[in-house]
Amino acid sequence: MAGVERGRPRDPGNDAAILDAALDLLIERGAGGTSIEGVAQRAGVAKLTVYRRWRTREDLLMAALEHARDPDLQGPPVAGRSLEELIGHVAALLSRSRFRALMARVIGASVDHPKLVTAYTERHLRPRLDALAEVARRAVDDGRLPPGTDPGVLEDVLASSIGFVLLRGEEEVTAAEVERRLRALLGHLGYEPPRQAPPA
Repeated sequence: MAGVERGRPRDPGNDAAILDAALDLLIERGAGGTSIEGVAQRAGVAKLTVYRRWRTREDLLMAALEHARDPDLQGPPVAGRSLEELIGHVAALLSRSRFRALMARVIGASVDHPKLVTAYTERHLRPRLDALAEVARRAVDDGRLPPGTDPGVLEDVLASSIGFVLLRGEEEVTAAEVERRLRALLGHLGYEPPRQAPPA
């Protein structure tokens, strides 16, 4: 029957090992330095095992980005968060060297491997950008951001600051430092944080 794989069923354990290996090599060497052969060796499987699942390196790396299970690349759900919580969430992610390395590798692959950027954006960035736009609208409604604030401009400003963090490469970055920078930018945009309740 057409479309049905012959032979033994696929081993989910092999799938996970291959995708984890591909993500590790992408972070370590970049898209250009990652090969099917290298992934197979890192995963401990035959090269043919990889090719049976993904025909090209780009297909494999896109799947690895979709699969990414590493806690250092993830964060708690962003839906329904306040702007304060979202800033803290972004700062925590950017303090993780593995997360910064992955972002830098994906951005660096944008010319030769544009599909990787699309896959990464849809899997990792788009939910956070959508959440940011929503909390920005709520902040305007609550009077914490000036009327007429454009969520798109807010995204651009924060993205520029994030880009600065990525350019620092291997330099140590703390969540507190990133959060302080992001809050300062919000202040320049007219954001008024919630007032702290006085101690009882």
